Amino acid sequence: MKKIALALTALLSAGSVSTLFADTTDSQKFTANVSVAMSVTAPADAVLTHDETHANQTFTAQPWNVIGNSQNGVSVSFATDGPFVNTADPNFKRDAKLGLSINSQTGPGSFSISQATGQTDYANSVNIATVSAVSDGVSNATLDLSVEFITGTFGSFAAGTYETTVTGTITAL
Repeated sequence: MKKIALALTALLSAGSVSTLFADTTDSQKFTANVSVAMSVTAPADAVLTHDETHANQTFTAQPWNVIGNSQNGVSVSFATDGPFVNTADPNFKRDAKLGLSINSQTGPGSFSISQATGQTDYANSVNIATVSAVSDGVSNATLDLSVEFITGTFGSFAAGTYETTVTGTITAL
């Protein structure tokens, strides 16, 4: 009988040890590394037909998408490559005017306009028009870029196609 009691005690002790191991804990850490992501995305090219008046010709506001997850925020600027230039004869130019406004934004940070308007003045060697915005933290936005073809006096410049290109640039703060 002593042998059975010893065997039973040993069996119960083994069961207790097994329960003891089942009660211990461990942990595992999960880490997601998120790199700084910044982008500025232009919409499709815009075209208008001049209405043959002396009025400036305004393109429909163009929605540019801006993404910036830098905790300190981002700066985004939009600049022309010059005034509008006649593609057949670059001696004919018209000034370009830019305007910038906030269409929508999301995120804990927010965008503000730092320079709302800019205009070329090719006659006085001002060949670049610039507008800009900044965010104060992580934020995504749609910024509306308005562009005007400065007419002056209609008929004082050659017929044809006039072009300028606007480039958007984003940098972390």
